[in-house]
Amino acid sequence: MSRRHEDLEDEYFQEERSKSDLQGYLRRYLRYWYLFPIFTGLSLITAFVYLQITKPIFLSQASILIKDEKKGLDAGGSILEEMTQFGGNKLVENEMEILKSQSLMAQVAKDLNLDVAFYSKNGLKTVDLYSRSPVIVKPEIISLYALENPMSIHLVDSLHYKINDEEQLYTFGQKFRNPWGLFSVEAGTASEYTDIDVRFFSLPTLTSDMLSRLTITLPNIKSTVLQLAFEDPSKQRGKDVLNKLLDVYVQSSLSDKNSEASNTLKFIETRLGLITGELGDVEHDVEAYKTSKGLTDISSESQIFLENIKENDSKLSEINTQISILESVDNYIKNSGTGASAPATYMINDPVLVSLLTNYNELSLQREKYARTTQASNPLLETINTQLSQTKQAIRENVQNLRRGMDVTKQNLEGINTRFSAGLRSIPQKEREYVGIKRQQTIKEGLYLYLLQKREETALAYASTVTDSRLIDAPNASILSIKPKRLVIWSGALMAGFLIPVLLINLLFLLNNTIQSKDDILKVGGLSILGEIGVLKVDPGQDAIVAITSRSAVAEQFRALRTNLQYLGDGSCRTLMFTSSIGGEGKSFVSVNLAASLAYSDKRVVLIGLDLRKPTLHERLNVSNNKGATNYLIGHRDISSLIQSTGVHPKFDVITSGPIPPNPSELLSNGRLPLLIKELREQYDYILIDSPPFGLVTDASIISEFVDATLYLARFNYTLLDHVSRISELNRTKRFANLSVIFNGVNYGAGYGYGGYGYGGYGYGYYSDEKQDTGVGSRLKKLVGMS
Repeated sequence: MSRRHEDLEDEYFQEERSKSDLQGYLRRYLRYWYLFPIFTGLSLITAFVYLQITKPIFLSQASILIKDEKKGLDAGGSILEEMTQFGGNKLVENEMEILKSQSLMAQVAKDLNLDVAFYSKNGLKTVDLYSRSPVIVKPEIISLYALENPMSIHLVDSLHYKINDEEQLYTFGQKFRNPWGLFSVEAGTASEYTDIDVRFFSLPTLTSDMLSRLTITLPNIKSTVLQLAFEDPSKQRGKDVLNKLLDVYVQSSLSDKNSEASNTLKFIETRLGLITGELGDVEHDVEAYKTSKGLTDISSESQIFLENIKENDSKLSEINTQISILESVDNYIKNSGTGASAPATYMINDPVLVSLLTNYNELSLQREKYARTTQASNPLLETINTQLSQTKQAIRENVQNLRRGMDVTKQNLEGINTRFSAGLRSIPQKEREYVGIKRQQTIKEGLYLYLLQKREETALAYASTVTDSRLIDAPNASILSIKPKRLVIWSGALMAGFLIPVLLINLLFLLNNTIQSKDDILKVGGLSILGEIGVLKVDPGQDAIVAITSRSAVAEQFRALRTNLQYLGDGSCRTLMFTSSIGGEGKSFVSVNLAASLAYSDKRVVLIGLDLRKPTLHERLNVSNNKGATNYLIGHRDISSLIQSTGVHPKFDVITSGPIPPNPSELLSNGRLPLLIKELREQYDYILIDSPPFGLVTDASIISEFVDATLYLARFNYTLLDHVSRISELNRTKRFANLSVIFNGVNYGAGYGYGGYGYGGYGYGYYSDEKQDTGVGSRLKKLVGMS
């Protein structure tokens, strides 16, 4: 049963300890409470300035529909495509790359004159004057200096302006030259702005920047709709860029599609010119032969021969035409890369060769595009070059195979012609000669009609070419800016205003190597705290002596310390030494006020100043230091002449240190000090000794041999943690008798977590002589340690 009771007690104390640790952790931040409003204010001001000087970015969007042969859009093809053979589907991925190409965006920048931009200041903001600038700069030559330095234009009136800080007046429309280049400036849109900054951009840099702000996405992988988005500080410019980009893209697409038809038309026109001249000559020969020979008609047998020869010659002409086209294809492949014109694939009947040529042309376009935007060692470019070489070899092999087949067909047709020619010998000479002339006419007429038909078909395809894309949503700009995100900026500023102080405070605590709480003393081990003394708030010039009879917090702490003296040693300790690690830890202050507290409890007390090196007791108590302990130690025997009344209380006397000796340690160890203490024991209940700091000199070690207990001072936020370890070592080795620590200068309102005496709970408001203020301001002051 008792075991369970002990476990419950341990659990209770652990819970209380964890609560105390949490409260102490939170209170440590209250010491620097002022950092939170300061950094929050600075963060909010920074956020405000950032939002003022940062240009808002708006998003312009548009969507287009692309035909894609892989995704089934209009997979059956249209009647027009079947007629013309110049339609065709496109890969969506290829079109996305084309839309993001340098060449298209450079054309957009040129057409919109985006290489010259106009800005003006409006407070902290920089206003973009796109399409509403009061001036329009038309550069003919732009220098390198202009690309790095903006040019300022100041409008004087409706007709004149100034450049930068020059005094010279310029007239609108006037051409001039300066370090920025050769320009002319014309009046633009009426505007409230009179000071204009003109900035110039190189086309490659501008194009790269615009492409970085352009995004093209495929919202649905099963569709062929592309979503275009462009970010820009100007809503109008964003919409104009997308509109112009789509226009340039459509024109480029139509130009690519018409190039093949154009090449075919050129080839047909060339052939027609030749055939027309030859046909005219043959018709003239027929007419001349009939006239000279008086021939009006030919026999039926001759007519049959003529028809057969005509049909065979027509086939032979077609074969010759096909051979000519194959020769042009072969020349194109041999001379590719030297600017040779693409062959007319329209008149090629073999689908395999048409497919190979189409693939070769697409690969050539891709290589040209990547060659402009990537390095020669780019793996993608090397892959395309490999594919081109393979396709070229396949085309040449296919051409050779077709050429061999056509040569065989041509030989067969020529053999048939030979047989027909032999049959013509049985026909009378006049008819035979006439049939020969008529045969040439028929050949030329057939070829002429064939070329006329193909020309009309090609012209129809050229005239009816349409783009393979369709605008779905016209460019439209967002109403609200997408950057900077105002809510995120304000939220981030508030968060920064909280986190920065937290990080700074934690850094301060990590770097702080002084005592911050009584736990820093207790956790070392073996040390006990006899009492705590809070910060005494006094006005400059006042004596730092507590009104012991008052109900102030510090006075009550000295009364508690006086009570705790009975627990030193066996309770009979009457000779007490006060020391510390270094100066400034409050041993003189505590010894004076504890002596006063003992005197008010009807105890006869004497305070001896044995800090012979740096005495301060006489200054604190406002007494003479002409003689004192030094006089006794050098042989003066009349103690009564050395004892002075402090004026604080009739039972509180003091023996000051006296004149500063040259050998303090030798005086303290000459054997006179124990005699002094023995004589004073007979007259006083308590003997308090103010000794030098132990960490600086050895005087305290000499004095400690003749005292009953040692009270070691440690000061809040002043005594180093290393000194605490030294105090623990002194206690462990019994260097000082009945060693106890007094924790001095504790700032309870600065986040000091302490609950042992109820300072953080009940507080000392009950004991205060001051009038209590229960207002909100007083409570806030107490919370942050200002009361």
